[in-house]
Amino acid sequence: MGKRVEFEIREKVAYLTLNRPDKRNAIDDTTVSELTGCFADADSDTDVRAVVFRGEGSAFSAGADLDYLRKLSANSTSANFEDSCLLKDLLLGIYRSRKLTCAVVRGPALAGGFGLALACDVIIPSDKARFGFTEVKIGFVPAIVLNFALRKLRESDVRELVLTGKIIEASAALRMGLFSQIVADNEIESHTGQFLKDFISGTSAGAVALTKEILAEVRDMRLDEALKYSTAMNVAARSTEDFQKGVNSFLNKEKLEWQ
Repeated sequence: MGKRVEFEIREKVAYLTLNRPDKRNAIDDTTVSELTGCFADADSDTDVRAVVFRGEGSAFSAGADLDYLRKLSANSTSANFEDSCLLKDLLLGIYRSRKLTCAVVRGPALAGGFGLALACDVIIPSDKARFGFTEVKIGFVPAIVLNFALRKLRESDVRELVLTGKIIEASAALRMGLFSQIVADNEIESHTGQFLKDFISGTSAGAVALTKEILAEVRDMRLDEALKYSTAMNVAARSTEDFQKGVNSFLNKEKLEWQ
């Protein structure tokens, strides 16, 4: 059996590709383990500016593998707890990463596959993308991924999706505010490449990392705590080499190309 996840780094971007097209890139414990290892390598590589998740073939991910679900139904409570923690740790790591994380979605992103996309900073959908939490249709619950859905969408939209299990087209997800635009399927690779190129050359890696840290921390703080923390981060940012470089470039009217 081949690898569940293909991993490559190209032009400062790490690509993690779910590689089970015959199973519509269904997720099982092996997939979670491989994703975790590949993501850890990408996240710790100082030359990597962005991490991209995508699926081989016609689907991003159709959710949990059926054989995997059968295994879960027979597991002990302790085994299921350990297994659930592995998925939780993966998604939380992606969400809290100091690098830009992107999900390039072509075809269905369902259940855990939808959760993987929601853990990312940016979703780039093709016009063939579809989204849904289908767990309730098989007597299951979207317990872990629900936390990321509530951070990206209105609660009313989340409730409708998770309680009905319906699958929506990219156009409906766009109206919900899940992403800013839909890309023609035959242009998704070129669009993604240009987006990443512009991001890498147009932003400071250090500033992105600090901004993502602030985003991760202030959401659940009281306003006074958040402002105190943010003030300290503002001060810290002013002493960075990237800030000095950026200010000097702006004042001298020089075009700055970040790396």
